[in-house]
Amino acid sequence: MLYSRHFLQSTTRGAATSRLHQHQPANVLRAHFATARNSKQKADKSSSTSSTIPGAQQEFVKTRFEPPDSECGDPEHPPWKSRVKLISAEDFEMRPRAGSNEEFESLHDARIVLSWLTKQDRDNIYQDYLNMMEEMREKENVTSHDYIVRVIAQKYNMKIIRAAAIIELEHNEHRIRAEDPDRKLHYDVQAYVDKKIQEHIKAAYEEYDEISPGEFVEQPYTMLKDKTSKVTPISDIHNIDGLYEKTLVREREEAQHQLDTRRYIEDFDERTRNVSMSKDCERLVEKANEDTEMFGVDRYNDRWRYVAHIIDTKEEKKLLKARKQFKKSKRNGNTVVSNKGKVRPATISEEKEVAWGKWKVTHHSHEWAYRNAKSSWLEKVTKGKTDAWGRCDPSPEDLIKTERRIDSETPI
Repeated sequence: MLYSRHFLQSTTRGAATSRLHQHQPANVLRAHFATARNSKQKADKSSSTSSTIPGAQQEFVKTRFEPPDSECGDPEHPPWKSRVKLISAEDFEMRPRAGSNEEFESLHDARIVLSWLTKQDRDNIYQDYLNMMEEMREKENVTSHDYIVRVIAQKYNMKIIRAAAIIELEHNEHRIRAEDPDRKLHYDVQAYVDKKIQEHIKAAYEEYDEISPGEFVEQPYTMLKDKTSKVTPISDIHNIDGLYEKTLVREREEAQHQLDTRRYIEDFDERTRNVSMSKDCERLVEKANEDTEMFGVDRYNDRWRYVAHIIDTKEEKKLLKARKQFKKSKRNGNTVVSNKGKVRPATISEEKEVAWGKWKVTHHSHEWAYRNAKSSWLEKVTKGKTDAWGRCDPSPEDLIKTERRIDSETPI
């Protein structure tokens, strides 16, 4: 049984508004990790791609990503690489909750890191993004924001969502400067804030006689992997420590394999690609084009676009059953558009203008974070708009010097 949902209308002429730790695996495991990694490389040779990464699904993948620390429960948290000395996550979690003291004795015991991302750091991240995108387009003839942002996040040892947000904010800042040159951006205030916060961080670490990070560092993870309370009896003939070490090696192997075989979203013009459709939905579209009175005569007005979401109730039940059984399932878009006397599949760009399409975008946090930067890049590549993407001269440092010179020459 098929039925349509959210029959919306919009205009193509603009006459109406659309409704449309420091605690890492023991040193003795490093040899095991190297052995396991070498064996995995031999087993996962990819015959269809020229990437040097074992098991890579796409040719442009040249960087091997590191999994998080073995005890970290956040799959997107970068490995701990700071010089700051901290109590381990396990010891922090097992600390006594009751006591006479209400405060931690030091930053080490509180498992807290004080760091600051300066304007210069953000400029470096944005410049790396610009260089990598141009280089990837030139060498691979394809680009992927999904992949590039992850490469940058690993380079600066930060979360992927943070790298994506920095790129988006820097892009928006340069677009403001390019489109509204008379608007003043207070880079001098930013420089003053960076200086004072760094002085505060330095003083705080000197107060506790600890080593400061010296650079931006993500806050240490506190979410550990879930541990079962189930007890498994083991004979005395087994080496418990050896079994534990093998378990850590296996888990790290599996995490590394998932990263190596990940498929990244490639950049493409969403106005030229249609949404996926089931066979029943395709037959419905064919029938609608044969019988122009199926949805009413006014549905074929050249001025309006009518959008419908076709839902197959039988397929929905199958998807729900698969989800309950923790099986992978793919849902078809099944979004159709009626415009200029013809019913056709909607493009991905059109689907994002309606409610169920917006939900898909907003629930993909990384794609949502750098959406404007990606859109501007596609405009540059597909339409040749060179001023839509990239850095705007002069640099913030030159702007600060100019502002100070003007202020000094202005009579009081």
